[in-house]
Amino acid sequence: MAPGLRKKAQQQVEKRKAILRFLRRQLLNEGRGESCRATESRSVEAAAALERLIRATIEHGTNNSVLLVGAPGSGKKEVLQQVLDRLLEEFNEGGKSATVGVVRLSGLLHSDECGAMREIARQVCATWGLSFLKSASFSTNLRFLREILSELDKGDKTVIFVLDCLDLYTSKQKQGLLYNLLDALQGSQTQAAVVGVSNRHDCVELMEKRARSRFSYRKVVMAAPPAEEGMRVLKDLLCVPEGAPRGLFEGGEADRFNEEVAAMLASAEARAVLDRFFKCNATIHAVEQLVLGLICSMDSAARGSEGETDSGDGSGSGLTLSMLKACCGSMSVTTFMKQALQMPILDLILLVAMQRLEMKGKKSYNFHHIYEEYQQMLAMNATRLANLSFGQEAALESYSRLLDQKFLMLTDTRRYVQQEFRLASLLMMGIDLEETISRHPNCPEVLRQWLFRKNVHTR
Repeated sequence: MAPGLRKKAQQQVEKRKAILRFLRRQLLNEGRGESCRATESRSVEAAAALERLIRATIEHGTNNSVLLVGAPGSGKKEVLQQVLDRLLEEFNEGGKSATVGVVRLSGLLHSDECGAMREIARQVCATWGLSFLKSASFSTNLRFLREILSELDKGDKTVIFVLDCLDLYTSKQKQGLLYNLLDALQGSQTQAAVVGVSNRHDCVELMEKRARSRFSYRKVVMAAPPAEEGMRVLKDLLCVPEGAPRGLFEGGEADRFNEEVAAMLASAEARAVLDRFFKCNATIHAVEQLVLGLICSMDSAARGSEGETDSGDGSGSGLTLSMLKACCGSMSVTTFMKQALQMPILDLILLVAMQRLEMKGKKSYNFHHIYEEYQQMLAMNATRLANLSFGQEAALESYSRLLDQKFLMLTDTRRYVQQEFRLASLLMMGIDLEETISRHPNCPEVLRQWLFRKNVHTR
């Protein structure tokens, strides 16, 4: 290549690298991610419902408790923080005693009941300028909590308790913290709200009866965004925004980059890859991780093209279908898939049997339903599955192993019923199971055919 063309190509690559550095800084900046989530319709709905409940406590003095639930990375904490920021700004005046105070606990950090009650007392004292006694016992702090809640109610002041990782508190045999906190809020002379944050929808059901009776069944669900919403956020994060300083990118390079990204994402092949991705990774956090992976892939391509001499337009550093497939594929390997790729064939067979039962419309089933479905498979393919015939005892051991590994969950809570007769439901998504069957190194072909059979009839 001529020296002039080589210099032009190097300049083009440098411009592209500058764009990628800018996008990476924007992505890692908290404000950019929050702005994308703030426009997501389901986040707006969840924030409105949560604010309505907390506002009722502040304005009308009604004690409320609510569970904010959603998948990891769905933006629960950000939505809650936005609501709290708005309410604190509205009701608290600068230079005066706070009208609304927030006490935050985490099941990861404050698992010890004595330490958690001490942390509650510390945060309450810090909010309203009271003296805090570090050496106070659990009973002393509990008595202080009851007294301070009564005094705050006289001054029309509200405390909002945020319990992050609420399921970790409910996993304890003795849930003294939950019971004492909720019991203190039951009195008529308190004005407080409890917001539990968890990934588990059955979090309230895991509570002791005495605590569960004091916690409402209100839920604010952070639902997974539809594929169209994920595509919009993906495009917004992967393109140079309108308000970016165009002086950083000379010669309309930013516009060309945005056009290339839009054209790639609009192609039929890219849409097929992304549709599958959004079925397995339906959170905004997953989209952000995908964008970061794509930016790193494009940056690696740009660095690799610096020494090449056969291209003068810098096109080698643009977004390609192979980059999209590689990044989506690496993120689509869930924890379930990692475990399932190493499990024995009998475990896979039972998972496929459960998936087929769900395709027939059964939402819950016991071991004998699963084993009967497995026997039907053997009857349909007797000659080809002679080496895949397992006895009921071995299958029951496999079933117990799947329960221990959390691939399925018992929906029948009657402990006096034998495990094999209790109803259960599959926790692994169907698309994850399909991907596992396709990738498993020792999976027989007939099992793949059995899973993907379309003629599954309901009884």
